[in-house]
Amino acid sequence: MRRVVTAVVIIMVLFSCGYFRKTTPVGKETPARHQENSVFTRLRMAQAYVDSAKSAEQAGDTLTAEACFTKAMDLCTEIRERDSLLTQDSLSQKILQDVSLEYSRYLARLNGIEKDTLSAANVMEALTQLEDSIEVGTMDSALIVIPDIIEEKGMLTVPLVLNKKVEKAIKYFQGRGRRVFTKWLQRSGWHKELITRILREEGVPEELFYLAMIESGFNPHARSYARAVGIWQFIYSTGRAYGLHRSWWFDERRDPEKATRAAARHLKDLYQRFNNWYLAIAGYNFSPRKIERRMKRYQVDKFWDLPRLPRQTRNYVPTFIAAALIAKNPEKYGFYVEPDPPVRYDTVTVHECVDLNVVAKCVGSTFREIKKLNPALLRWCTPPDRESWVLNIPPGTRQQFLENYARVPDKEKLTWVRHRIRSGETLSTIARKYGVSMREIKRFNKIRGTLIRAGHSLIIPVPQNKQYATRMRKSAYRSSYSAYRGKPVKNVPGREKRIHTVAKGETLWDIALHYGVTITQLRRWNGLGYSRIIHPGQKLNIWLKPDSPFLASQNVPPEKPDISPKTVDEAPTPVNQKTVIYTVRRGDTLWDIAARYRVSIRDIKRWNKRRSNLIKPGDRLRIVVSD
Repeated sequence: MRRVVTAVVIIMVLFSCGYFRKTTPVGKETPARHQENSVFTRLRMAQAYVDSAKSAEQAGDTLTAEACFTKAMDLCTEIRERDSLLTQDSLSQKILQDVSLEYSRYLARLNGIEKDTLSAANVMEALTQLEDSIEVGTMDSALIVIPDIIEEKGMLTVPLVLNKKVEKAIKYFQGRGRRVFTKWLQRSGWHKELITRILREEGVPEELFYLAMIESGFNPHARSYARAVGIWQFIYSTGRAYGLHRSWWFDERRDPEKATRAAARHLKDLYQRFNNWYLAIAGYNFSPRKIERRMKRYQVDKFWDLPRLPRQTRNYVPTFIAAALIAKNPEKYGFYVEPDPPVRYDTVTVHECVDLNVVAKCVGSTFREIKKLNPALLRWCTPPDRESWVLNIPPGTRQQFLENYARVPDKEKLTWVRHRIRSGETLSTIARKYGVSMREIKRFNKIRGTLIRAGHSLIIPVPQNKQYATRMRKSAYRSSYSAYRGKPVKNVPGREKRIHTVAKGETLWDIALHYGVTITQLRRWNGLGYSRIIHPGQKLNIWLKPDSPFLASQNVPPEKPDISPKTVDEAPTPVNQKTVIYTVRRGDTLWDIAARYRVSIRDIKRWNKRRSNLIKPGDRLRIVVSD
């Protein structure tokens, strides 16, 4: 199918070129007329590429569709740059507009399916690389203040200047960055009314709306390499300073309304600190304290004169200006985009933990839609660690929710599973099994340490939506080392193999300590993943050095200390063992001491009547070792 579509494109292009050559009289065409026909030919070629792209998309060939749309937009960009005077007629403008609209609709159809190959962070990185091509000394020349061409009320509150770096950013968005900027323009419709209203209420310029565009592309789930999260890309410490909280269940940095209010206050504080919006915006991206230090050291008071800034920060302000200029008048720069409709919702306060599937049933919606309206919720329910939570629900459903929710039994508002602990299981393996946090399991079951006993039960919170629960479990396994499960090794150079049969109550740590090997070696030799547990009767391969005393002995399990009802002091020491008194030194841990004497931490604690692993220099420990 891809070959057929490609052939159709070539035939259409050749036909269009041949057609215009035949209809133009030879020898009677002026250079201007020839150039005009050339422009019109390329416009028809762009239309042909769009038609081929739509055909490929219908046939399911997404790669060819993307290639054809890209070629069409490249032609349009080239025409605007080279033949701007010849594209002022209504027919040319109509073709350019139609091609751009078809491209934006194609990207809109992909929303929710594709991933951003050009995130906001990648765009900044690409613009940083372009900086090297700008000649030193010309990047900040010819500063021109651009008037507000839409509102016509004088100058912008945040002045926009035009220089070489801003022009570079504009050209990037018109070329390689067209795809991502088109998506940003579409998404800008989601929260524009909400964000601009909050900016006005907080007393900061509405133009800062475009700062969220270059921070995240208006994606509430955006996350940077520095762990900045949400539309405004707050790191945890800054977000907490402005009232944005988080836990395993929620993250208010993802809430567009709360994060926008926090960002507006943060930017206002930065402006009061610098008395300059460019410096305030740079401080939002970089450390305000370090900017002040550079201003003082180099005796400058303008952003454009600041030396030795990180490359990304140097391009941050120009990129913001370029985004604002294009977004305020997209048609001028060749962008014809239909913004997505604004997100509408009602709010209702719930005072208990409730599954979002229950909410969806109460309002006649879906789990996915409720989750989309509440990006701050990280799990399948409202946070159980908050006394109340403001929940976003579809518009016009508030009364319906209140009436239906009042009829829901308490046991159905959140689903719990009672898990019976099996021998060998740990809190971490149980947490990975259900895709929940080990910390949350401990909190719900009021467990302080990590000790659990086989036969006891744990209460595990799980979602009612089985598909979501399965996805959580898979995500938990992918994000941990437990996904690894290799094959047992067949040969270890310089070592001889011995088979060990696991005895009841043994752990990998006990076996490794007994044979003088490491747990990592045991796992690798036997192909055990980090979530795999061992069972009594299981055979393990132990690869020992030729001089190991265990090669000559029979398969006897590691000796377990005799646990009797007698106290430690009353228990006699076997004739083949002796007791030593070890004085704890600075930096010692129970693990170090246990490994040194080849005993278990559990034994050391039992011999010395200790419940915790805490030791301090000067402590005297009683240790029973082989004679």
